[in-house]
Amino acid sequence: MMATPETLFDRSKPARIGIALLNALLPGLGLIRLGHAREGGLIAASALLATWLLAAIALVAPVGSFAMQGLIYALFVVIYLLFLLVSIVLTWRHSQRDHGRQWWSRWYAILLWWIVSAVSSIGSSALFHVSYKPFSIASVSMAPTFTKNEKVVADMRWRTPQVGSILLVRAKDGTIRIYRVAAIGGQTFTMRQGLPIIDGHPAMQEHVGAMTISDVGLAEQTGRVMREHLPGETGSHRILQLGNGLDDVAPVHIPAGSVYLLGDDRDLAADSRVPLSENGLGMAPVSTIVGRPLYITWSRDRSRIGQRADH
Repeated sequence: MMATPETLFDRSKPARIGIALLNALLPGLGLIRLGHAREGGLIAASALLATWLLAAIALVAPVGSFAMQGLIYALFVVIYLLFLLVSIVLTWRHSQRDHGRQWWSRWYAILLWWIVSAVSSIGSSALFHVSYKPFSIASVSMAPTFTKNEKVVADMRWRTPQVGSILLVRAKDGTIRIYRVAAIGGQTFTMRQGLPIIDGHPAMQEHVGAMTISDVGLAEQTGRVMREHLPGETGSHRILQLGNGLDDVAPVHIPAGSVYLLGDDRDLAADSRVPLSENGLGMAPVSTIVGRPLYITWSRDRSRIGQRADH
């Protein structure tokens, strides 16, 4: 139905601001509300397409540096904000006068548009999380490599455990835990006086310092920081020995399709040394691996942000 002179009127500034703010729900939504379906629909579709494009790039692109990952994310944010700014400016320009309503610009159509955008956002976010997902370090079990409450981003596509690498694994209780691979399928693991031994070859350990830690329900403790190199490991890593944990483990053969995991805080980690009946991890099937941490994205120690977190 065509608008008649009686349907035309000037909008108040609060009403114009309200319509412009519709674009915050989805860029272009304010224009659609005003009846400019072509402009608004194009902006809205482009904004939704940008989120899917970012998720698709994350799915197929190889893992890059922390700086490159941040640049891609920042570029996406800039593009999305550009869509938002353009839609707000155009909405403000067109909103001074009301020119009647088409069915696709009424409140129920706007609600439908918002539902479509919400479903699309959930879908693109789920696709992105197939590739990358954030996690928070919930305990001190991986000190000194990670401190409690640090945040990491994980590569969720990774499924190739190697001795010395750090991985995220789903425990029997459904929680996600983070530990280091000490041995893989086909190897034999044992520990004597805190020294890991794989296939009869002992790890190399060197005292490099001290560290004091505390956690909920635990008194403050100071232990020795050791640099450790596991047999077959590329490079080395640091561990923490408090001197009051499980330092001796009988020889155990790792079956094919499983991994033996250790926390870097050797005395406060419910890892593969601790049976399931005691809330430990036990032997971890490869099928329980959910990914590997890539970078530290937040830490109280700002100098650690951006550091690799997979070894």
